[in-house]
Amino acid sequence: MIEKKRTKPLKLMKLEALNERIVQNHSKIQYIESDYAKYNAGFKGEMSLDFYLKDLNEEDFLIFHDLRLPQSSNEQFYFQIDTLIVHSQFCVLIEVKNLIGNLYFDHQFDQMIRTRDGVDETFSDPINQVELQKVQFAKWLRLN
Repeated sequence: MIEKKRTKPLKLMKLEALNERIVQNHSKIQYIESDYAKYNAGFKGEMSLDFYLKDLNEEDFLIFHDLRLPQSSNEQFYFQIDTLIVHSQFCVLIEVKNLIGNLYFDHQFDQMIRTRDGVDETFSDPINQVELQKVQFAKWLRLN
């Protein structure tokens, strides 16, 4: 059962509004359009995951999208999980990436390299991101 539905991120809604209103000769238009394309692709990637989750038995699994949980009891810092699946015996943390091209995971330098149209682009390693989320979530579970 979906306990927390996926919603369009506020940042994406702001970029959509800005994209519709900005004049075409504005000096920041390329930056805004690029940012919008990245956030929109990310959101579409997260939504495409829902197709696969729909087959989970609603009685056995709880699904939480777009979780933002406090790192400590004082709630000063938070961590984010794209999708959390909870079963009575385990939890699954899912970090969604929606990238086009060939991906290479370079664990020696903790990075992911995407090759697209002959151009390499470097990203931080999403496996490290999920490992950190796992530690943060385990701590959150102990505190709560």
